[in-house]
Amino acid sequence: MFRPTVALCLLVSLLEASPAGAEETCADGSFTPTHRIEAALPPRVATIRPVVTLAPLQAAAPTLTIVLDGIVLPARAGAFARFAQTAILADLRGMPTVFVASSEEPDRHGRLRGILHLENGDGVAERLLAAGAGVADVSFEPCAARFLAVEAKARAEKRGVWRQSRIWTNLNAAATGLPDFVLGRGRVASVGQSGRTTYINFGDNFRTDATVRLREALASALVEAGRPPESLSGRMVEVRGWARWRNGLDLELDTPAALQLSSEVADKGAD
Repeated sequence: MFRPTVALCLLVSLLEASPAGAEETCADGSFTPTHRIEAALPPRVATIRPVVTLAPLQAAAPTLTIVLDGIVLPARAGAFARFAQTAILADLRGMPTVFVASSEEPDRHGRLRGILHLENGDGVAERLLAAGAGVADVSFEPCAARFLAVEAKARAEKRGVWRQSRIWTNLNAAATGLPDFVLGRGRVASVGQSGRTTYINFGDNFRTDATVRLREALASALVEAGRPPESLSGRMVEVRGWARWRNGLDLELDTPAALQLSSEVADKGAD
């Protein structure tokens, strides 16, 4: 656990390092660097987010260990994707960067989460996604559309993880290896509601088949976007997020970007 003085230094450093609020996190343009990329942990054969160490450009600022938002490398990703992640982060070593925090509190390992921008404005997560060195995590909503657009191009060109079909979890079949980050695809069997929760079911047996849950606010957002949940019945959809085992695969979506119709993904040139 951090001592208060260290935590305070970290938060002050982040406020100085952040070029703008969350609404401008993914804005185009150059940034004034505050750190340089010092090292990155090699990806393990597990579901991981990239972990990067940043050295300060000014001696008074602290060294930061950050968990990169916007990208997840699932455990089922092959060796090529892990090699691509290692190679790209190694090439970026020593590059000036600016860190934009997405959370104020460090995790239990003392790491902070957020976005990394290079001096020219390029995002580190986008570079990794473009190489297929992971899949887009859209839980950080300010950059979700950009992450998905970069991922779609990598999918169309079958780079990295998109060379392999096993990256997908079939939502119409029994799932294994949960809990985990899931990139799921399947045909919706039915849509129902209980209380303030909407259930998207991928089979008729609620004790074993996959279910995606939507809280009231997210269901309302889909309605406002012209895609009411009940319209999904019988459609092929793609979902992403952290799933657990609870009478079959159970996944609660936290943003509309985590659910797409397969036909819309195909229109973007993806597989």
